[in-house]
Amino acid sequence: MKIFIKSHELSSFLVLTFLLSWFPWYTGIAREMLIVGPSIAAFIIVIFTDGKSGLVDLLRPFLRWRASASLWLIALFGTAVLFLIGVGIYMLLGGNAPPFFMIRQEYYLLPVYLFLVVLMPLNGPVGEEFGWRGFAQPRLQSAHGPLIASVVIGTVWGVWHLPELLETSQALGSLTAKIGLGFIALYTLGNIASSVYITWLYNKTKKSALIAAVGWHAATDFWGPVLLSDGSLKAAQQGTMPMLEPVLYLTVLAVLVTGAVILTISTNGRLGVPLVDPNQNI
Repeated sequence: MKIFIKSHELSSFLVLTFLLSWFPWYTGIAREMLIVGPSIAAFIIVIFTDGKSGLVDLLRPFLRWRASASLWLIALFGTAVLFLIGVGIYMLLGGNAPPFFMIRQEYYLLPVYLFLVVLMPLNGPVGEEFGWRGFAQPRLQSAHGPLIASVVIGTVWGVWHLPELLETSQALGSLTAKIGLGFIALYTLGNIASSVYITWLYNKTKKSALIAAVGWHAATDFWGPVLLSDGSLKAAQQGTMPMLEPVLYLTVLAVLVTGAVILTISTNGRLGVPLVDPNQNI
């Protein structure tokens, strides 16, 4: 069994991720497992197949914090810049500016919100990225290259959110409800674009999952509601979902995808991998 899983690490990881995420969600046993399924699956696979050494290898990229200030700035503010470009194009097309409610009226609470986004144990970056970028990224990239790794992880990442997307479709005014099932494809396309940026950062930072994965992922989760929606922390406490104008979403998505395509072309698909990668197997 151990030999079989070791020789089929990626497929075993994917099966276990969806099993640990979707089964508890749909049965109602432990719906919070959806958010942590990928990371738990990664820990189970590496501990079972490689023991302590596998655990160390999984954790090491998340302890790499040394990188240039410019790469840190890209990780933390890159999505904000892309979102604002999308907002600018949307306004030029005749759309109204988002309310920027949290910036205008809850700016003093933004550090608290950032803390919740980044450090809460059941938050996306922590619950997901040990799986996506800690486990799957190095294995896929080593076997198939950075571009294929980005597309595969982005696709799985998007499909994995299906239960949440279908549930939000029942919420009045949600993007999923307004756009329909096509939103799932659009959402997945956005995740593929995000994976391209993350892969580039991952390689430029010498495989720092801390900067590339946790940083970019957390920044996306932070800047999205702050810059694009009508959300507020007060409304969130009352259980009100933030609303996002569909045309604004599509405009921002077009900017994200266009940027990812430009990044891919400009790097000849290498996405930060040098011609000779000394850390290819790390």
